Amino acid sequence: MREFEDAYDAAGIRDDSIPPKELLDAARDASTVVASDLPRAIASAERLTGSRPLVTSPLLREIRLEPPRWVPVALPIAVWDMFSHLQWSYRLRFGTDHEFVRRAKAASEWLQQRVRGSATIVVVTHAGFRRLLTEQLITRGWRWQSTSSGRRYDNWSSWELSSHG
Repeated sequence: MREFEDAYDAAGIRDDSIPPKELLDAARDASTVVASDLPRAIASAERLTGSRPLVTSPLLREIRLEPPRWVPVALPIAVWDMFSHLQWSYRLRFGTDHEFVRRAKAASEWLQQRVRGSATIVVVTHAGFRRLLTEQLITRGWRWQSTSSGRRYDNWSSWELSSHG
């Protein structure tokens, strides 16, 4: 699984992967676009911004899957994703300390410094880390905006939050 994650993180995105118009419009209108420093996040952000400058940060990197050591057989990645989702649901519900939570907190502080007044920032990150980052931003007073995409995790899905200023 670690080899799969390393290869996945090192890969870009498919040439035929096209973001939806609403997301392209949001990126075009944003004051700043920031992304994880992993190649696929950078490629996604560049697909949104074209030649506009982009800010990258390792703070926005995806979480790593943590397969239970007690599972003695190889399982499909989708099953590991399910385990990870359940594990993170538990951790977030009970406020468990974890290195990824601490990184999400640091990333939320970093983003808070970048958003001033009515500035809009588009953050391109990976789905698992987006969940942790969103929790930290909400803790900092950001508000979830109702959108048609809900809290989906598929490619090009987006979540909209607003800062308290």
